[in-house]
Amino acid sequence: MSEISVESITVDGSTVEYEVDYSRDLRRFFDASTFSVSYDVDVGDVPRGVLAVPVLAQVCPVAWATDSTVSIDTVDRQFVEGLDGVRETLGRMYPAFIDGGGLDADDVVDYDHAPGRFDGAAQLFSGGVDSLATYVRHREADPALIAIQGWVVGVGEDERWARAMGHVEQFADRTGSDTHGITANISSFLDHTMLNVHYKHHTDGGWYSGVGHGIGLLGVCAPLAYRQGYGVIHMGSTHWDGFELDSVTWPGPGSPWGSHPAIDDNVQWAGTRGHHDAFEITRQDKLELLADYARETDQTFVIRTCTYDDAGGNCNRCEKCVRTATGLMLAGVDPNDFGYRVDEDWYDYVIERFAENDWALDEHVRYYWEDIQAHLPPAEPLPDDSAQRYVGWLADNDFAANVEHSTQPLWVRVLRVGARNAPYGIYERLYPIYDRLRPEPYS
Repeated sequence: MSEISVESITVDGSTVEYEVDYSRDLRRFFDASTFSVSYDVDVGDVPRGVLAVPVLAQVCPVAWATDSTVSIDTVDRQFVEGLDGVRETLGRMYPAFIDGGGLDADDVVDYDHAPGRFDGAAQLFSGGVDSLATYVRHREADPALIAIQGWVVGVGEDERWARAMGHVEQFADRTGSDTHGITANISSFLDHTMLNVHYKHHTDGGWYSGVGHGIGLLGVCAPLAYRQGYGVIHMGSTHWDGFELDSVTWPGPGSPWGSHPAIDDNVQWAGTRGHHDAFEITRQDKLELLADYARETDQTFVIRTCTYDDAGGNCNRCEKCVRTATGLMLAGVDPNDFGYRVDEDWYDYVIERFAENDWALDEHVRYYWEDIQAHLPPAEPLPDDSAQRYVGWLADNDFAANVEHSTQPLWVRVLRVGARNAPYGIYERLYPIYDRLRPEPYS
């Protein structure tokens, strides 16, 4: 059987490095032999079995897909016990390729997680709709906000990371929350391009989106959570329990995806558990929750949903920006107060984009727009006649037909969807081509 071996774990203050070896047939799935994670606190006193969690969270799904064994000297017992649930779920989601593999540890250790040791709470936080909604739902517990560099923003993209963390810290200053920044070479450790070549046709997203990011991102937090005493780490849901794609055969709720209650809720280690949050509410429900929170606190805040804007804000022209601004308007707040730009001409711009099929609409996107339609009519008065006409169009538009009858060539749609699901390093190389395919800027 092929093997992935964690040869060494080295701690230098706030940085942990893992040397990984792998069988010759697995080399194509790795871009590097060193996985590295840096925290903003010293993790030198964290037990070795907990330090093992971040690297195991990256390589175990690869082992399951390739029927390989992961070997390591020491690992936390709670993590091992939860790992079976993660593998079982991914196996039901993707029976075509998750069907084997395992973990071989010399020593499985119980670490101290006495009552009171892990009373704190934290959450993964990007400043987008999902993470903001999770904060609002759990704000009474005052969760720390954890942002991770290495996936959406690549390692070495310091200016982009500074802008991203600036948004996180701005929100934290308003709420009095603690923040943490973690840097991990997620996108350059595994060869995501090769993993996508082998497995993307079985999933609805790229490797990390469809398979690895729930366990991967939560697992990276393990040494930090142990050091700080966080007993739960919330991860905001992408989908909801009624999000069921017609093209997918899956016996569970929602849709196969790398972050799911049956995955995230099984990720655990000494004293800490992962929690997949807000699976019972839709994306539009989340926007209405945020609108209620803004009215309750009499405060507005930037919602960051765009990965295309070079300044780290929202481009106001991509489908995701338009969809979020639409949802905010229907929730009874002004999108201009939340980082978007909407005026009378904007409504015609949106309708024209749909009429000309300028966006890569897939089943995912259709579900989001049909969710918006399901929340019509809006409970709050609309701002003007242009908005009223737009909502009339919105209520009548057939988004399934937009997907089925897209006039864009297949290679264009594949490129757009591929770029959207790619890690930043790959996206950066695709962006010059992708940008030429996008609609003209809204102005």
